[in-house]
Amino acid sequence: MLRSAREVISELLAEKMRIVTKFPAGVRDTGNRIEDLIPGTAVFAGGSGLWRGPHCFGPLPDFFPESPVLILGHNFDSEAGYQSSRQRGGELQSSHTFWGVLLAYLKQVDIRPNQCFFTNALMGLKPGKATGKMPTTPEFELQCLQFLQRQIQIVRPRFILALGGEASKRLAKIHPPMPWHQSMHPSAREFKPLVTREDRIVAQGVAIASFLRRVGAAG
Repeated sequence: MLRSAREVISELLAEKMRIVTKFPAGVRDTGNRIEDLIPGTAVFAGGSGLWRGPHCFGPLPDFFPESPVLILGHNFDSEAGYQSSRQRGGELQSSHTFWGVLLAYLKQVDIRPNQCFFTNALMGLKPGKATGKMPTTPEFELQCLQFLQRQIQIVRPRFILALGGEASKRLAKIHPPMPWHQSMHPSAREFKPLVTREDRIVAQGVAIASFLRRVGAAG
């Protein structure tokens, strides 16, 4: 049975607010209402985590994808990046390579972005620049891990694609385990040289496709 996208996102936001309460110094929470989110395609919890099209201010879809692919990053963005994306109406229009490489990954294995839920292992907005380590504490880590477990329960993914080692380390602590694969983070410096970017994307796609065949999750 199809679920309302608005209802599922609202449930996720309510659970985030309930579970993740001990943010480290300098780390600010994102919004806890749909109206507070980036009004276009953007990763949860700064955005809805759903594909809202390639243009600014794309509409929230009526329905949440059934058995989606959960795309898991490490943390969302800086506070400045969040505010900029809210004003812009989405993340795709930024100059970063993240979305371009990620969408190329999905195209390699014939997964449509509207079949995905895009989220992160750590909640909150990083102070200062988006690059560098996210401030953290043991209590915050535990709460985010508990919320990641809850996200998986609510989203009901068919498998998880972890972006980079940090997301994978947290995903490895989830029980019971479920099928997941680690890919190179789309913002990794290895993707910056344009001359080698396409070859690296193809290699990552081949690895994802091999994983899907192995676990029977292709298509």
